[in-house]
Amino acid sequence: KGWNKEVTETVGLPLLAGITEFFAGDYGKAVETLTPVMPDVQRLIQGSWAQKDIFQQIHLHSCIRSGTPGDLAIAREILDQKLVNRKIKNHTPLNERFIKKMLTVHETQG
Repeated sequence: KGWNKEVTETVGLPLLAGITEFFAGDYGKAVETLTPVMPDVQRLIQGSWAQKDIFQQIHLHSCIRSGTPGDLAIAREILDQKLVNRKIKNHTPLNERFIKKMLTVHETQG
């Protein structure tokens, strides 16, 4: 009962499942599991932005490695949201590499 139970049930368990799916190589399933809980990760889980960004990085990598057009679109949304959140106009070099990788994957599938 209380805050800890709520966070564990609504975010912790799905986050653990999604991370497990990611490391098992089931990237599409990881995206399916992580996408609905990611907004709550920043809001409910305690820790620094950098600590919580690890979960977002796993989500992003899952989207890219899955490679489906829908998951690549989610990855692009994640990267674009980083621009808005950080109030910057250009992506960081790391995010630029992610975008190039996504475009390469998309071009080979299309």
